[in-house]
Amino acid sequence: MGVVPNDLDLGAASTLPVAAGSALRAPRRLGPILGRRVLVIGGGSGVGRFAVRLAALGGARVIASTTDPGKEKLLRELGTHEVVFGAAGVEELTRRPVHGVIDLVGGDHLVAGYRVLTPGGVLIALGHTAGQGEAFRVGDFEGPLGHDRMTTSFYPLDDQVGIGADLGWLAGLLGSGELGANIGWRGDWTRLPEATAALVDGAVPGKAVLDVIG
Repeated sequence: MGVVPNDLDLGAASTLPVAAGSALRAPRRLGPILGRRVLVIGGGSGVGRFAVRLAALGGARVIASTTDPGKEKLLRELGTHEVVFGAAGVEELTRRPVHGVIDLVGGDHLVAGYRVLTPGGVLIALGHTAGQGEAFRVGDFEGPLGHDRMTTSFYPLDDQVGIGADLGWLAGLLGSGELGANIGWRGDWTRLPEATAALVDGAVPGKAVLDVIG
């Protein structure tokens, strides 16, 4: 349970637990990120947007990847320093490796993200929407750049002791305007079928919030 500011919109606060809570834990798993290059693969997604913003607030130099050029402006407003497009765009970072990767896509994108890690770098696998597996080459784990890199994942509810404090902190950022709720659809709870259809059709650019009035 988290404590939220008295004047905070509870509908906006309801968007935080899963998406922002997961996004908060990912940069922590990367270790110190102040002044370091962090790549968020799938930065335009719901969790990805929170990850971009929180990494930027943590002092990282954020690079975000997306397959939608229309999201570049939003990603830059969230604090992204550089935007690349698709797995090919990630691969082009080979000569400018990153210290950490937060991947929300999987498949070829995850493999590309692993290949652009510096020695000692960490990739956090936080989601998988690619619909395909990962195919690494033997050379990805050898040579002067292939050593001492790792991939890892986590279950957001493992650290149940700290969840309340994290949600309270995120709610504070939301209340101060440093973090956005990313609400793409909002309406009365009786419009649930409409909200569900919009989500399934991909017509909601963010979270859908249903207000229970009574």
